[in-house]
Amino acid sequence: MEMHKKLKDNLKLLDLSTINDIFACEATKAMEENKSYIEYLNILVKAEIEAKIERSINYKIRNAKFPFIKTLESFDFNFQSCVDEKYIKELSLLSFIQKAENVLFLGPPGVGKTHLAIGIGLKACEQRIRTLFIPAELLINDLLIANFNKTIQETLEKYTRYPLLIIDELGFLPINKEAANLFFQFVSKKYEKTSIIITSNKSLNKWGDIFNDNVIASAIVDRLIHHSHIFRINGKSYRAKEKIEAENIEKNR
Repeated sequence: MEMHKKLKDNLKLLDLSTINDIFACEATKAMEENKSYIEYLNILVKAEIEAKIERSINYKIRNAKFPFIKTLESFDFNFQSCVDEKYIKELSLLSFIQKAENVLFLGPPGVGKTHLAIGIGLKACEQRIRTLFIPAELLINDLLIANFNKTIQETLEKYTRYPLLIIDELGFLPINKEAANLFFQFVSKKYEKTSIIITSNKSLNKWGDIFNDNVIASAIVDRLIHHSHIFRINGKSYRAKEKIEAENIEKNR
């Protein structure tokens, strides 16, 4: 028993919590099944690695700050037939992040832009790629505050450290000239270094309205689309579909 306690203490010291939890049970199984020492050790090490990977993925998902969890597998491509399922699945392999390419989901509210963005973000987290989801309004406010506090360069550097940054609902609110200039700096800082996914309810030729400046908008668009994958979604509203389905359920009760 003393050796058992020492082993548990040493495993705790080494932060091998999974092995600490299972080594006694697995030792009994190994003896019953006549496994070699190497086989027994391999079982313990494999379990520890799998647990650490799972913890790492869960940590990445928590820190990505997704507002909700939506997977690509749960996206109804039959309902939203204008979205190329094969193309989305290719993107989910995440080579676009290695190439520092961008993804733009453009279309009216309710067509699944955010769902697709989060679905790809989850795939990145599963591969332990550092990801952040941020509403456009929150990002703009953060840039404005940083500029006021004279910490804009540090803030831009912070966002550049994310291999994948998801900006949701760009264009929902208009952006003043100062904020537009800061957003241009932000895009320029990430240009050809790391990837951005943007969802917007405005087509690219309307981004001058978002930034209140056609020249800045053109410069931003130019950098974003240079290496990019653009999806224009003009299908039916998921929210309308869900509402109709809910009403039908109520009628059939």
